[in-house]
Amino acid sequence: MKAWQPADETARPHVSITFIAIYVLAQFGIWIALLTPVVMTIALRVGEIATEAEKGRWLGIILAIGGFVALVVTPICGALSDRTRSRFGRRRPWLLGGMLVSGTGLAILGAAPNLLILGIGWIICQAGFNAMQAASLPILPDIIPVRLQGRVAGLLGMTSTAGTFAGSWITQYTQSSNLLMFLAPFAITVLSIGTLCLILPDRPAGRDDKPMKPGDMLRAIMAPFRDWDFSWAFGSRFLIMMAWSFLLTYQLFFLTDQLSLAKSDATQVMVKSMAIIATATIAISLIGGFITDWTGRRKPLVFLAAVMEGAGFLTIALAPSVPQFLVGVAIAGIGKGLYFAVDLALLAAILPSEKDRAKDMGVFQIANSLPQSLAPAIAPIILVIGSTSGKNYAAIYFIGAIFALLGAFAIRPIRRSR
Repeated sequence: MKAWQPADETARPHVSITFIAIYVLAQFGIWIALLTPVVMTIALRVGEIATEAEKGRWLGIILAIGGFVALVVTPICGALSDRTRSRFGRRRPWLLGGMLVSGTGLAILGAAPNLLILGIGWIICQAGFNAMQAASLPILPDIIPVRLQGRVAGLLGMTSTAGTFAGSWITQYTQSSNLLMFLAPFAITVLSIGTLCLILPDRPAGRDDKPMKPGDMLRAIMAPFRDWDFSWAFGSRFLIMMAWSFLLTYQLFFLTDQLSLAKSDATQVMVKSMAIIATATIAISLIGGFITDWTGRRKPLVFLAAVMEGAGFLTIALAPSVPQFLVGVAIAGIGKGLYFAVDLALLAAILPSEKDRAKDMGVFQIANSLPQSLAPAIAPIILVIGSTSGKNYAAIYFIGAIFALLGAFAIRPIRRSR
Protein backbone atom coordinates (compact mmCIF):
# COMPACT_ATOMS: atom_id res chain seq x y z
CA MET A 1 0.00 0.00 0.00
CA LYS A 2 1.46 3.36 -1.01
CA ALA A 3 1.42 6.32 1.32
CA TRP A 4 -0.64 9.24 0.16
CA GLN A 5 1.36 12.21 -1.07
CA PRO A 6 -0.20 15.58 -1.94
CA ALA A 7 -0.41 16.09 -5.66
CA ASP A 8 -0.38 19.84 -5.33
CA GLU A 9 1.17 21.60 -2.36
CA THR A 10 -0.50 24.84 -3.39
CA ALA A 11 -3.89 23.28 -2.65
CA ARG A 12 -3.12 23.48 1.06
CA PRO A 13 -3.97 26.61 3.07
CA HIS A 14 -1.17 29.16 3.40
CA VAL A 15 0.79 28.40 6.55
CA SER A 16 2.40 31.36 8.27
CA ILE A 17 5.11 31.36 10.91
CA THR A 18 2.50 32.65 13.34
CA PHE A 19 0.23 29.68 12.71
CA ILE A 20 3.12 27.24 13.17
CA ALA A 21 4.11 28.95 16.43
CA ILE A 22 0.56 28.78 17.80
CA TYR A 23 0.19 25.16 16.70
CA VAL A 24 3.41 24.22 18.49
CA LEU A 25 2.33 26.20 21.56
CA ALA A 26 -1.01 24.35 21.59
CA GLN A 27 0.77 20.99 21.58
CA PHE A 28 2.94 22.28 24.43
CA GLY A 29 -0.23 23.29 26.25
CA ILE A 30 -1.61 19.75 26.03
CA TRP A 31 1.60 18.17 27.26
CA ILE A 32 2.24 20.49 30.20
CA ALA A 33 -1.12 19.70 31.79
CA LEU A 34 -1.01 15.98 30.93
CA LEU A 35 2.58 15.09 31.81
CA THR A 36 2.97 17.14 34.99
CA PRO A 37 0.61 14.71 36.81
CA VAL A 38 2.39 11.70 35.25
CA VAL A 39 5.85 12.88 36.26
CA MET A 40 5.25 14.55 39.60
CA THR A 41 1.89 15.63 40.97
CA ILE A 42 0.04 12.29 40.98
CA ALA A 43 3.06 10.72 42.71
CA LEU A 44 2.96 13.50 45.31
CA ARG A 45 -0.76 12.99 45.91
CA VAL A 46 -0.42 9.21 46.09
CA GLY A 47 2.41 9.69 48.59
CA GLU A 48 0.05 11.78 50.75
CA ILE A 49 -2.87 9.34 50.62
CA ALA A 50 -1.26 5.86 50.46
CA THR A 51 1.07 4.27 52.99
CA GLU A 52 4.82 4.30 52.37
CA ALA A 53 4.81 0.57 51.63
CA GLU A 54 1.96 0.79 49.11
CA LYS A 55 2.65 4.09 47.30
CA GLY A 56 4.59 2.48 44.44
CA ARG A 57 1.92 -0.13 43.79
CA TRP A 58 -0.95 2.37 43.86
CA LEU A 59 0.88 4.80 41.62
CA GLY A 60 1.33 2.00 39.11
CA ILE A 61 -2.34 0.98 39.31
CA ILE A 62 -3.68 4.51 38.79
CA LEU A 63 -1.33 5.29 35.90
CA ALA A 64 -1.95 1.90 34.30
CA ILE A 65 -5.73 2.38 34.29
CA GLY A 66 -5.35 5.88 32.89
CA GLY A 67 -3.03 4.59 30.19
CA PHE A 68 -5.58 1.97 29.17
CA VAL A 69 -8.24 4.67 28.83
CA ALA A 70 -5.87 6.69 26.66
CA LEU A 71 -5.17 3.86 24.25
CA VAL A 72 -8.92 3.26 23.77
CA VAL A 73 -10.00 6.89 23.53
CA THR A 74 -7.40 8.22 21.09
CA PRO A 75 -8.14 6.10 17.99
CA ILE A 76 -11.89 6.29 18.57
CA CYS A 77 -11.85 10.08 18.86
CA GLY A 78 -9.52 10.24 15.86
CA ALA A 79 -11.93 8.20 13.74
CA LEU A 80 -14.88 10.32 14.85
CA SER A 81 -12.94 13.52 14.18
CA ASP A 82 -12.20 12.43 10.61
CA ARG A 83 -15.97 12.16 10.04
CA THR A 84 -17.23 15.13 12.06
CA ARG A 85 -19.47 17.37 9.92
CA SER A 86 -19.90 20.21 12.40
CA ARG A 87 -19.99 23.70 10.94
CA PHE A 88 -17.10 24.42 13.33
CA GLY A 89 -14.93 21.91 11.48
CA ARG A 90 -13.83 18.38 12.28
CA ARG A 91 -10.87 19.07 14.60
CA ARG A 92 -12.05 22.12 16.55
CA PRO A 93 -15.01 20.45 18.39
CA TRP A 94 -12.72 17.73 19.71
CA LEU A 95 -10.07 20.20 20.81
CA LEU A 96 -12.57 22.27 22.79
CA GLY A 97 -14.57 19.31 24.10
CA GLY A 98 -11.41 17.52 25.22
CA MET A 99 -10.26 20.66 26.99
CA LEU A 100 -13.48 20.87 29.02
CA VAL A 101 -13.32 17.19 29.99
CA SER A 102 -9.65 17.28 30.98
CA GLY A 103 -10.15 20.41 33.08
CA THR A 104 -12.89 18.63 35.00
CA GLY A 105 -10.61 15.66 35.61
CA LEU A 106 -7.78 17.87 36.89
CA ALA A 107 -10.12 19.56 39.36
CA ILE A 108 -11.14 16.13 40.68
CA LEU A 109 -7.48 15.13 41.07
CA GLY A 110 -6.78 18.22 43.13
CA ALA A 111 -9.78 17.70 45.43
CA ALA A 112 -9.67 13.87 45.68
CA PRO A 113 -9.99 12.68 49.30
CA ASN A 114 -8.95 9.09 48.55
CA LEU A 115 -7.29 6.87 45.98
CA LEU A 116 -10.56 5.83 44.30
CA ILE A 117 -11.55 9.42 43.50
CA LEU A 118 -7.96 10.13 42.46
CA GLY A 119 -8.14 7.26 39.98
CA ILE A 120 -11.51 8.44 38.59
CA GLY A 121 -10.09 11.93 38.11
CA TRP A 122 -7.15 10.54 36.17
CA ILE A 123 -9.43 8.46 33.93
CA ILE A 124 -11.40 11.61 33.05
CA CYS A 125 -8.17 13.51 32.41
CA GLN A 126 -6.85 10.86 30.05
CA ALA A 127 -10.11 10.81 28.10
CA GLY A 128 -10.06 14.59 27.64
CA PHE A 129 -6.39 15.04 26.85
CA ASN A 130 -6.29 12.20 24.36
CA ALA A 131 -9.36 13.55 22.56
CA MET A 132 -7.37 16.76 22.13
CA GLN A 133 -4.33 14.82 20.92
CA ALA A 134 -6.44 12.92 18.40
CA ALA A 135 -7.55 16.22 16.87
CA SER A 136 -4.24 18.08 17.20
CA LEU A 137 -1.66 15.73 15.68
CA PRO A 138 -3.39 15.34 12.26
CA ILE A 139 -2.97 19.08 11.74
CA LEU A 140 0.62 18.26 10.72
CA PRO A 141 -0.29 16.21 7.62
CA ASP A 142 -3.59 18.11 7.13
CA ILE A 143 -2.12 21.59 6.78
CA ILE A 144 1.68 21.74 7.01
CA PRO A 145 3.43 21.49 3.59
CA VAL A 146 5.63 18.41 3.16
CA ARG A 147 8.74 20.55 2.69
CA LEU A 148 8.24 21.96 6.22
CA GLN A 149 7.04 18.84 8.01
CA GLY A 150 10.47 17.84 9.32
CA ARG A 151 11.06 21.23 10.92
CA VAL A 152 7.55 21.46 12.35
CA ALA A 153 7.80 17.86 13.58
CA GLY A 154 11.05 18.84 15.27
CA LEU A 155 9.29 21.69 17.05
CA LEU A 156 6.41 19.40 18.03
CA GLY A 157 8.85 16.76 19.19
CA MET A 158 10.32 19.04 21.81
CA THR A 159 6.97 20.08 23.28
CA SER A 160 6.50 17.05 25.52
CA THR A 161 9.86 17.57 27.19
CA ALA A 162 9.40 21.33 27.42
CA GLY A 163 5.97 20.73 28.94
CA THR A 164 7.38 18.27 31.46
CA PHE A 165 10.08 20.71 32.54
CA ALA A 166 7.73 23.69 32.73
CA GLY A 167 5.21 21.68 34.73
CA SER A 168 7.90 20.47 37.14
CA TRP A 169 9.14 24.04 37.59
CA ILE A 170 5.62 25.35 38.26
CA THR A 171 4.99 22.56 40.77
CA GLN A 172 7.78 23.92 43.00
CA TYR A 173 5.55 26.90 43.75
CA THR A 174 2.13 25.24 43.87
CA GLN A 175 2.67 22.27 46.22
CA SER A 176 0.97 24.13 49.06
CA SER A 177 -2.36 23.79 47.21
CA ASN A 178 -3.42 20.45 45.74
CA LEU A 179 -5.94 22.11 43.44
CA LEU A 180 -3.49 24.74 42.17
CA MET A 181 -0.87 22.04 41.66
CA PHE A 182 -3.03 20.47 38.93
CA LEU A 183 -4.81 23.52 37.51
CA ALA A 184 -1.93 26.01 37.20
CA PRO A 185 -0.35 24.20 34.20
CA PHE A 186 -3.83 23.78 32.70
CA ALA A 187 -4.18 27.57 32.38
CA ILE A 188 -1.58 27.37 29.60
CA THR A 189 -3.66 24.64 27.93
CA VAL A 190 -6.76 26.82 27.90
CA LEU A 191 -4.90 29.81 26.44
CA SER A 192 -3.01 27.88 23.76
CA ILE A 193 -5.83 25.59 22.59
CA GLY A 194 -8.28 28.48 22.57
CA THR A 195 -5.95 30.52 20.36
CA LEU A 196 -5.38 27.61 17.97
CA CYS A 197 -9.12 27.09 17.59
CA LEU A 198 -9.56 30.74 16.64
CA ILE A 199 -7.11 30.60 13.72
CA LEU A 200 -7.33 26.95 12.63
CA PRO A 201 -8.36 26.59 8.94
CA ASP A 202 -10.59 23.67 9.81
CA ARG A 203 -13.19 22.14 7.51
CA PRO A 204 -16.00 19.69 8.24
CA ALA A 205 -15.85 16.16 6.87
CA GLY A 206 -17.09 15.81 3.30
CA ARG A 207 -20.19 13.98 2.19
CA ASP A 208 -18.07 11.02 1.13
CA ASP A 209 -16.77 10.66 4.70
CA LYS A 210 -19.70 8.68 6.02
CA PRO A 211 -20.24 8.39 9.78
CA MET A 212 -18.64 5.26 11.17
CA LYS A 213 -20.92 2.57 12.54
CA PRO A 214 -19.94 1.05 15.90
CA GLY A 215 -19.36 -2.34 14.29
CA ASP A 216 -16.86 -0.81 11.86
CA MET A 217 -14.73 0.83 14.56
CA LEU A 218 -12.59 -2.19 15.46
CA ARG A 219 -11.92 -3.00 11.80
CA ALA A 220 -10.98 0.62 11.17
CA ILE A 221 -8.59 0.67 14.13
CA MET A 222 -6.88 -2.53 12.97
CA ALA A 223 -6.70 -1.44 9.30
CA PRO A 224 -3.39 0.50 9.43
CA PHE A 225 -1.60 -2.54 10.88
CA ARG A 226 -2.03 -4.21 7.49
CA ASP A 227 0.54 -1.68 6.30
CA TRP A 228 4.12 -2.96 6.77
CA ASP A 229 5.74 0.42 7.37
CA PHE A 230 3.09 1.65 9.78
CA SER A 231 3.42 -1.53 11.84
CA TRP A 232 7.20 -1.22 12.19
CA ALA A 233 6.98 2.50 13.02
CA PHE A 234 4.36 1.66 15.63
CA GLY A 235 6.59 -1.04 17.12
CA SER A 236 9.57 1.29 17.34
CA ARG A 237 7.58 4.04 19.06
CA PHE A 238 6.01 1.52 21.46
CA LEU A 239 9.41 0.23 22.57
CA ILE A 240 10.83 3.71 23.00
CA MET A 241 7.83 4.81 25.04
CA MET A 242 8.12 1.75 27.26
CA ALA A 243 11.61 2.94 28.15
CA TRP A 244 10.49 6.52 28.78
CA SER A 245 7.48 5.41 30.83
CA PHE A 246 9.90 3.77 33.25
CA LEU A 247 12.00 6.95 33.50
CA LEU A 248 9.13 9.39 33.93
CA THR A 249 7.02 7.27 36.27
CA TYR A 250 9.70 6.08 38.69
CA GLN A 251 12.17 8.97 38.64
CA LEU A 252 10.97 10.31 42.00
CA PHE A 253 11.14 6.91 43.70
CA PHE A 254 14.57 6.18 42.14
CA LEU A 255 15.92 9.34 43.76
CA THR A 256 14.30 8.78 47.15
CA ASP A 257 14.70 4.98 47.49
CA GLN A 258 17.73 4.16 45.31
CA LEU A 259 19.83 7.27 45.97
CA SER A 260 18.34 7.91 49.45
CA LEU A 261 17.36 11.54 48.92
CA ALA A 262 14.74 13.32 50.99
CA LYS A 263 11.55 14.08 49.11
CA SER A 264 12.27 17.83 49.05
CA ASP A 265 15.80 17.21 47.71
CA ALA A 266 14.49 14.71 45.16
CA THR A 267 11.99 17.28 43.91
CA GLN A 268 14.81 19.75 43.33
CA VAL A 269 16.84 17.13 41.47
CA MET A 270 13.81 16.33 39.32
CA VAL A 271 13.56 19.98 38.35
CA LYS A 272 17.24 19.91 37.32
CA SER A 273 16.62 16.67 35.48
CA MET A 274 13.69 18.12 33.57
CA ALA A 275 15.74 21.24 32.78
CA ILE A 276 18.53 19.11 31.33
CA ILE A 277 16.11 16.99 29.29
CA ALA A 278 14.31 20.12 28.08
CA THR A 279 17.54 21.86 27.05
CA ALA A 280 18.91 18.80 25.27
CA THR A 281 15.60 17.95 23.62
CA ILE A 282 14.82 21.45 22.42
CA ALA A 283 18.29 22.01 20.96
CA ILE A 284 18.53 18.68 19.18
CA SER A 285 14.89 18.72 18.00
CA LEU A 286 15.46 21.96 16.12
CA ILE A 287 18.70 20.67 14.61
CA GLY A 288 17.24 17.26 13.79
CA GLY A 289 14.21 18.78 12.07
CA PHE A 290 16.38 20.87 9.75
CA ILE A 291 18.74 17.99 9.02
CA THR A 292 15.94 15.59 8.09
CA ASP A 293 14.30 18.16 5.77
CA TRP A 294 17.65 19.01 4.21
CA THR A 295 18.79 15.42 3.62
CA GLY A 296 15.37 13.85 3.11
CA ARG A 297 16.51 10.97 5.34
CA ARG A 298 14.66 9.84 8.46
CA LYS A 299 15.66 6.28 9.37
CA PRO A 300 19.39 6.75 10.20
CA LEU A 301 18.58 9.63 12.53
CA VAL A 302 15.82 7.71 14.28
CA PHE A 303 18.13 4.71 14.74
CA LEU A 304 20.93 6.86 16.20
CA ALA A 305 18.50 8.60 18.52
CA ALA A 306 17.12 5.35 19.95
CA VAL A 307 20.64 4.01 20.57
CA MET A 308 21.53 7.19 22.46
CA GLU A 309 18.42 6.85 24.59
CA GLY A 310 19.44 3.30 25.50
CA ALA A 311 22.91 4.51 26.50
CA GLY A 312 21.33 7.18 28.70
CA PHE A 313 19.06 4.71 30.49
CA LEU A 314 22.00 2.38 31.11
CA THR A 315 23.99 5.26 32.62
CA ILE A 316 21.10 6.03 34.97
CA ALA A 317 20.79 2.37 35.99
CA LEU A 318 24.45 2.33 37.03
CA ALA A 319 24.32 5.72 38.76
CA PRO A 320 25.60 5.68 42.37
CA SER A 321 25.02 9.41 42.79
CA VAL A 322 23.02 12.38 41.55
CA PRO A 323 25.71 13.70 39.15
CA GLN A 324 25.85 10.43 37.18
CA PHE A 325 22.06 10.26 37.22
CA LEU A 326 21.96 13.69 35.59
CA VAL A 327 24.59 12.68 33.01
CA GLY A 328 22.41 9.73 32.02
CA VAL A 329 19.40 12.00 31.81
CA ALA A 330 21.31 14.35 29.49
CA ILE A 331 22.34 11.52 27.13
CA ALA A 332 18.80 10.14 27.05
CA GLY A 333 17.42 13.65 26.53
CA ILE A 334 19.58 14.23 23.45
CA GLY A 335 18.38 10.93 22.04
CA LYS A 336 14.77 11.75 22.85
CA GLY A 337 14.93 15.13 21.12
CA LEU A 338 16.33 13.62 17.94
CA TYR A 339 13.95 10.64 17.99
CA PHE A 340 10.71 12.53 18.46
CA ALA A 341 11.70 15.24 15.97
CA VAL A 342 12.40 12.83 13.13
CA ASP A 343 10.00 9.99 13.98
CA LEU A 344 6.92 12.22 13.72
CA ALA A 345 8.02 13.43 10.28
CA LEU A 346 8.59 9.81 9.28
CA LEU A 347 5.07 8.91 10.41
CA ALA A 348 3.53 11.79 8.43
CA ALA A 349 5.25 10.41 5.32
CA ILE A 350 4.02 6.82 5.68
CA LEU A 351 0.40 7.24 6.81
CA PRO A 352 -1.63 4.62 4.91
CA SER A 353 -4.73 6.76 4.18
CA GLU A 354 -5.44 10.42 3.43
CA LYS A 355 -9.05 10.25 4.64
CA ASP A 356 -8.20 8.56 7.92
CA ARG A 357 -5.27 10.65 9.11
CA ALA A 358 -6.67 11.43 12.56
CA LYS A 359 -7.78 7.84 13.06
CA ASP A 360 -4.43 6.41 11.92
CA MET A 361 -2.47 8.90 14.01
CA GLY A 362 -4.81 8.09 16.88
CA VAL A 363 -4.00 4.41 16.42
CA PHE A 364 -0.33 5.34 16.41
CA GLN A 365 -0.86 7.14 19.72
CA ILE A 366 -1.60 3.72 21.24
CA ALA A 367 2.16 3.25 21.02
CA ASN A 368 2.45 6.24 23.38
CA SER A 369 -0.43 5.32 25.67
CA LEU A 370 -0.14 1.55 26.04
CA PRO A 371 3.28 1.74 27.71
CA GLN A 372 1.73 3.97 30.38
CA SER A 373 -0.33 0.92 31.37
CA LEU A 374 2.18 -1.84 30.71
CA ALA A 375 5.24 -0.22 32.29
CA PRO A 376 3.63 0.29 35.72
CA ALA A 377 1.98 -3.15 35.45
CA ILE A 378 5.26 -5.01 34.90
CA ALA A 379 7.36 -2.71 37.09
CA PRO A 380 6.57 -4.61 40.36
CA ILE A 381 8.02 -7.75 38.74
CA ILE A 382 11.17 -5.90 37.72
CA LEU A 383 11.54 -4.20 41.12
CA VAL A 384 12.01 -7.52 42.92
CA ILE A 385 14.93 -8.59 40.68
CA GLY A 386 17.86 -9.06 43.03
CA SER A 387 16.01 -7.29 45.87
CA THR A 388 14.08 -8.61 48.84
CA SER A 389 12.54 -5.18 49.48
CA GLY A 390 11.02 -4.88 45.99
CA LYS A 391 12.73 -1.53 45.46
CA ASN A 392 15.43 -2.27 42.88
CA TYR A 393 14.75 0.82 40.81
CA ALA A 394 18.07 0.42 38.98
CA ALA A 395 16.64 -2.70 37.31
CA ILE A 396 13.85 -0.54 35.90
CA TYR A 397 16.40 1.46 33.92
CA PHE A 398 18.32 -1.61 32.74
CA ILE A 399 15.11 -2.89 31.20
CA GLY A 400 14.43 0.58 29.78
CA ALA A 401 17.81 0.51 28.01
CA ILE A 402 16.94 -2.84 26.42
CA PHE A 403 13.58 -1.53 25.18
CA ALA A 404 15.26 1.54 23.65
CA LEU A 405 17.79 -0.56 21.75
CA LEU A 406 15.03 -2.81 20.41
CA GLY A 407 13.20 0.32 19.31
CA ALA A 408 16.25 1.37 17.31
CA PHE A 409 16.33 -1.87 15.32
CA ALA A 410 12.55 -1.84 14.76
CA ILE A 411 12.86 1.22 12.51
CA ARG A 412 15.15 -0.48 9.98
CA PRO A 413 12.57 -2.57 8.03
CA ILE A 414 10.53 0.52 7.01
CA ARG A 415 10.49 0.81 3.21
CA ARG A 416 8.68 4.03 2.23
CA SER A 417 11.05 6.38 4.01
CA ARG A 418 14.79 6.57 3.66
